[in-house]
Amino acid sequence: MISIERFHALHLPQVQLLLNVHLGALVPGWSLPQGYIAGKLERDPDEYVVDPWVIERATLCAVERQRVVAAIHLLRYGSGPEVGGDYRNAGEINWFVAWPEASEAATTLLEAAQQRLRAWGVSTVWAEMGSLAGPFSGVPDVWPHLAAALSRAGFLPSPGSEEAVYGGPIEEMGAIGAPPLAGLSVARGVGRLGASFTALLEGQMVGRCDCSSDLTAGGALPALAGWAELTDLEVDAAWRNRGIGSWLVRHAIAWLRLARCDRIVLSVAAEDEAAGAGRFYERFGWRPLVRQQKGWQWHPTQA
Repeated sequence: MISIERFHALHLPQVQLLLNVHLGALVPGWSLPQGYIAGKLERDPDEYVVDPWVIERATLCAVERQRVVAAIHLLRYGSGPEVGGDYRNAGEINWFVAWPEASEAATTLLEAAQQRLRAWGVSTVWAEMGSLAGPFSGVPDVWPHLAAALSRAGFLPSPGSEEAVYGGPIEEMGAIGAPPLAGLSVARGVGRLGASFTALLEGQMVGRCDCSSDLTAGGALPALAGWAELTDLEVDAAWRNRGIGSWLVRHAIAWLRLARCDRIVLSVAAEDEAAGAGRFYERFGWRPLVRQQKGWQWHPTQA
C-alpha cells in the first residue's frame, strides 16, 4: 500500500539515495550530502532573485513498505508586486524523483502534489526540476520514467525548449597561441559565476567567455570537486568563424586547469547546437551527456 507523507528527518537517507541515483545518471560520480539536501528544503540562497518570492514550501514522499519510492519538493510564489513575471501566483515542482519501477507511486504522489497546488490557489505550475546541481533543468532523456509520470499528470513541455548538456575532460594543452586577428587582446574580469574573458579588438568588445571553477558550492558538494562549468560563450555575429571563440575557450581552459579542474559541463540550446555549437565543442573533446526538455507546465484551472 502506498501512503503519502510529509517529509521528515527519517526520510532523509532514502530521499538522498533517490536524488543521488538520478543525479548520477546525469554525470558520473555526482552526489549530494544529506545536509545540503536538508538545507535546500528550507531555502535556496543560490536563487537570490526568486527565492525571496517563495511564500510556502512542501516536500512530500510516497512510502511503500517503509521505503520512500518517490519524493517531490513544491514551491508557492507570492502574488505581490515584488514578484516578477511568470512567477507571480505560480507553483513549482522544484524537483521530483521516483524509482523507475514505482510508476503507481509516482502517479499517486503527483496527484497529491496537484491537490496541494490547487489548495494553494496557484494559477499555473512549472516543473523546473533543476535544483540539484550543475546546468540541469527540465527533464533529461535519461529520466524517461519521470517524463511519463508528468505527462500522465497533464504536464506538457514548452515547444522548442530542448537543450543539451555537454561534458568531458579538460585536456592539457600548450601555449594558447597568438590572437587569431591582428589587434585582438583578451581581458580577464569578474563574471556572474566566476572568471570572465573578454575579447577586445582595438578596445571594442567582440566576444566573451565566462566560466566557473568551483561547482562544490564552497565545499558543500565534495563529489563535484574537479568539475568546472562553461557558463557563457558569445561572439558578435560580425566576428564569428574567425577563431575568436576557440581562442577565448582556450584562455578559459588554461585558467580552469590552474584551479585543478580536469572536467567540464556546459549547456547548449537546441538552436545553437543545430547552428554548429555542438561541432564546435566536440573539437575540444566534449560530448553530449544528456538532452533535456524544459518548460514543463500544468494549469490547475484547465485540468
